[in-house]
Amino acid sequence: MPASQLDLPPWIPPKPTTATDLEWAPLNTLDLSLIKGDNFDEIPTSLVENVGQSFNRDGFMYAENHGWSHDQVLRQFAIGQAAFNIVSDEDKVKYKADMINKGSFVGFKPAGHWKSGDAAVADRIEQLNFGTQSFSQEARQRLYPQSIQHLIPEIDDFNHFNHDVVLRKVLNVLSLVLKLPVDTLWNLSNDASQGLDLLRYALYHTPEEKDDKALGGVRLQGHTDFNSVSILWSQPITSLEVLMPDNQWRLVKHRDNAIVLNLGDAMQFLSGGFLKPTIHRVVAPPADQAHYERLGVFFFGLFNDNVPLEPLTDSPIVQKALGGKDLWAETRAAGKNIPTAGDWERERVRRYGQGGVKKGKNGEVHKHEEFAGQKIYEYGGPRAGAAPAQAGI
Repeated sequence: MPASQLDLPPWIPPKPTTATDLEWAPLNTLDLSLIKGDNFDEIPTSLVENVGQSFNRDGFMYAENHGWSHDQVLRQFAIGQAAFNIVSDEDKVKYKADMINKGSFVGFKPAGHWKSGDAAVADRIEQLNFGTQSFSQEARQRLYPQSIQHLIPEIDDFNHFNHDVVLRKVLNVLSLVLKLPVDTLWNLSNDASQGLDLLRYALYHTPEEKDDKALGGVRLQGHTDFNSVSILWSQPITSLEVLMPDNQWRLVKHRDNAIVLNLGDAMQFLSGGFLKPTIHRVVAPPADQAHYERLGVFFFGLFNDNVPLEPLTDSPIVQKALGGKDLWAETRAAGKNIPTAGDWERERVRRYGQGGVKKGKNGEVHKHEEFAGQKIYEYGGPRAGAAPAQAGI
């Protein structure tokens, strides 16, 4: 056993809530073990149909039987726990991500960078992010403090598992959903020199009571992810809400050793809107979990930096979804280039939580801003189990 596996306190999962009045999102499950073959190209037709229906409806699914043991998953949470505890405040500043200038999450994101609500309440979320380009010997020494260097080989292994196995399997299924060759989306995501994938450890600190009250218990505002496929390693704190097709927020229930999959903006664009970007947010947990801080482990799959976010019109599914529309008509009319996956990611990183969203007209619940002719929403509305949100988009 490597020495690094002997020197960390274990992560003890929080106790699941015993609340009985919670409204759970009805999500389907993808069994990743059914995807076989050396290139993960042996995929049952029934599985393709299930995934297509789920991601066309709300962009969210569970995934199970991924091939990573529960102990290995708990180890990754222990690594995230240790990183936030053993890295000094000085090093968190020294190795801070350059979100505003470079549009990059790589490094540490401090609590307070994002502001929400009319009172511009500062977030209480710390992050440690690793990008595709973070793992060479030169990069890891330059981008991360000495106190966690001994953990980076394990983090690199986990990063590869997320990209090479989980992401590849999901992308292969989605290619078939779009009736394209099975490796279409994978080939747009597997150029190491253009890779933008992001592995994230996140720690949600409990806000002050007045801040929680000001935001109605919402701790990360409703949004879509910027990328193609997001991989969330399930943990027991009940805080993740998804906006379902009936325009009501519902909570996502924890499953041991499971993944929660969701899609982002980039996948929506390439699919012509057929595959839905998941609208989600983080809220205060039930009372019996209020004393916990929420630790999260995520992997964000992105298309290669230079991939234009043009719909894949070789797909009959994409053609039908578009119905003759041009998603980028306004951008083209202005004589501007269609953003690439990298352009979109960097601009959304720069803008997120920086006060650019504005209230809509006619009592819309959801605020928005615009980039490249596209509206980017911050989704509001009552918490799960409350009155339904108004239509706002």
